[in-house]
Amino acid sequence: MATLTTPLNSRRSQGFTLVEVLVGMAVALIGMVMMFQSMQVWESRKRTTTGGSDAQVSGSIALFSLERDLKMAGFGFGNATAMNCTVSAYDSTRSAPGTFTFPMVPVLIGDGAAGAPDSITVLYGSGTTLSSSQSFNNLTPLPTVANDGFKRTNTRTGLRPGDLMIAADSGNAVCGLFEITGNANADGLTVDHGTGAYLNFTNNQNVTAQTMLSAAALARLQAQFLNNSGSARYNDGTAKGVGSAGSLFNLGTFPQLNVWQITNRRFLTVGNTLANPPAPTEVAEGIINLQAEYGVDTNGNGVFDASEWSAAAPANWQKLRAIRIALLARSQQYEKTAVTTVAPAWAGGAFTMTNVDGTADTAPGNANDWRHYRYRVYETVIPLRNIIWGMS
Repeated sequence: MATLTTPLNSRRSQGFTLVEVLVGMAVALIGMVMMFQSMQVWESRKRTTTGGSDAQVSGSIALFSLERDLKMAGFGFGNATAMNCTVSAYDSTRSAPGTFTFPMVPVLIGDGAAGAPDSITVLYGSGTTLSSSQSFNNLTPLPTVANDGFKRTNTRTGLRPGDLMIAADSGNAVCGLFEITGNANADGLTVDHGTGAYLNFTNNQNVTAQTMLSAAALARLQAQFLNNSGSARYNDGTAKGVGSAGSLFNLGTFPQLNVWQITNRRFLTVGNTLANPPAPTEVAEGIINLQAEYGVDTNGNGVFDASEWSAAAPANWQKLRAIRIALLARSQQYEKTAVTTVAPAWAGGAFTMTNVDGTADTAPGNANDWRHYRYRVYETVIPLRNIIWGMS
């Protein structure tokens, strides 16, 4: 009688052994680990690249915007012998008494203490008809307006109702900001800066009321006037201490007294302080420091020596020729390792680094440690062309 036997390969065809299953799981797990490691490396590099790209874009936009503003510095008063006089001003929209002051300088650096970010104040006009000074003399003959509400010029060409002007007396010690409200005096020389309603040079008492214009045309017209209320905003009926003779500097209808600064430790902002409120605008994110220095050609040789760069205000503003600035941009991507071991530097020296939250550097080795982020420095030298042309 024959004995039936089951071939070995027949038994295997009924399923996998435990050993085979375990080997397959091990191979799969190894493959998954390798895939996740590859994805982790790829994602980390992608975030680093993206963060670096964002910082590069922010830095480029920030530097371009600040440089463009600084190139306008001094427009309308670049030839002023009264440079650095304190301008007495009034704004009816401010809290009583509505008075304020600012220096008549093209650029003013607010030096941050202990390496903190600096601020930069830029002053320039928007006049389209006149960028040089005009002399005035209120002594004789007197026009038919109040003595503290007019300026009798050698020529009033280019001085139009709606323009703002700075008047400096003959001693260059006192300056005042005035809003021109009229230029129709019979003498052909006098411009008025009275109070109350008046017609600006577009012949509109109130620009907003010109509803016959399209919305786009109205917006463009409104944007040309710092004051389009139909009533003098920057006059208080006084001479603001300015004497009877001196010089006038036309700043046009929309002068800028822009303050550039770092806010919330990561935004570059700018606001026109002649407007009320100034309403600072965010220009770029990821900018954590701003440093600036004056370039003063003290010896007049046309070259800036190392000693001629300083954050201190010039003793002689007429020798100011340039500003150099540096912006420090930081990537938002936290790196596990310390990728920045040395504080970034610019032509003026190394930046003072702090923890991400703004506290003193303690090198904690966590997300608050500045060393675990990547940085890029943007710097340039900006000639102050309006000052250079004005003094030539």
